[in-house]
This record gives sequence, structure tokens and C-alpha cells, in this order.
Amino acid sequence: MHKFVVLLFALVPASVYADTVFNYDGFFARMKKSEQPQYSEVTLTFVLQKQATIEPCQIEQAKITTDISEAPLTLASNGELILPYEQVFNDRKAMIRLVQKTGVTPCDLNFRLRNKMPLGQSIQLRQLRTTHQQFDALLKDLAGMGKYFLPAMTGVTFQFTNSEPLLESSSAVQQAWHCQGNVCHLDLTAVKNESDEVELKFNQTPDYLFPYIPR
Repeated sequence: MHKFVVLLFALVPASVYADTVFNYDGFFARMKKSEQPQYSEVTLTFVLQKQATIEPCQIEQAKITTDISEAPLTLASNGELILPYEQVFNDRKAMIRLVQKTGVTPCDLNFRLRNKMPLGQSIQLRQLRTTHQQFDALLKDLAGMGKYFLPAMTGVTFQFTNSEPLLESSSAVQQAWHCQGNVCHLDLTAVKNESDEVELKFNQTPDYLFPYIPR
């Protein structure tokens, strides 16, 4: 997996095969942490990707069930499994059922941190620093005691629809900006002396913002 794309942590040790069932409470416990007000700029998403790749998975059916109900779940085009955050599902010990066609590539189920609100074509360093701080704090919150073994999160990663995104900003920001294809990362530790008011202007609106941890 490319080091600059996204920060992914396996949610479960096994891959998703033809018919896989998960307990909802594991998802709910993580969402409960991410929904706290101090994480207003970031969100936690659950991502289904083809095994050992970053390509979205092929799912025939996804649904959430309880002892008295059943409802379909949406799988977004980027592989995000859209789950409801509702106490009633946790109380009723809901299950997540994923069904694949026979013979297709198995999927990995991961969780991913990204921006919560849509991004603009112009972004101030202030916003990026706030988002970075929330990414870092939420990741440590989710990791529990494992936070002491996490690698340093030094910046943020941008994902664009088209390749070769262009950046207009201060010289220090441009030197700390590195791209490969449609994915770019900014090392915020390299621009710590830059003003919060410094803007990053792009030739296209970023799709997503993720944590950046150099390898």
C-alpha cells in the first residue's frame, strides 16, 4: 500500500468473504468516540477494499439486522460502508451482514479518518492545523493504550479527482508539498513558522483530507 494515500488500520483480523457477519457494537464503540464535539472537523469511516489493494470492493448486498428488523446499507463509490449511528441498534445487538458474489476478490475491512465537511478550493493553514490536531487526538483515542506505539503523524494528505493538482501558496508550503498522481501530502512540521493566515489555493477542489504518517 502506498505510504502517502491514507492511514488505514484493520478493524477485523479476517477478510470479507462470500457471506460475512460482524457485530454492530464494535463499530458503534468507535463511532461513539469519533462523534464527540472535540472532533468536529474529522470523521471515522469504514472502508471495504479489494484484498491487499486500495480499490473499492465489490459487494452484492450489505444490510443491518436485529431480532425485529432488517435494513439495507449503502456502499459508496469510494468503498465507504455507510453505517447508522444509533443507540437502538447497539441495544438490540444488531449485526452487519455483507454478501459477495462467488469468485470475486475478497475484501479487507478497515477504518479510515478523513475530513467531515466538504473542502474548498482555497484552504488556510489554520484549518489544516486544526484538522491535523483532531486527526491525531482521535487516532490516539481510538488506539487506547496502543497510542504509545503509534508513529508520528506529521501532516495531512490530500486526495484529488484529477492527477497533477497545482498549488499556489508560500514558498515554505510549496517546499513541504509533495505529490504523486492525484495524491499529495503536506508536512506541517516543516511549516510550523508560517502564519495561520497563509492560504493554499488549488486548481481543483480536494476530494478528501486524510492523516499523513511518513514511513
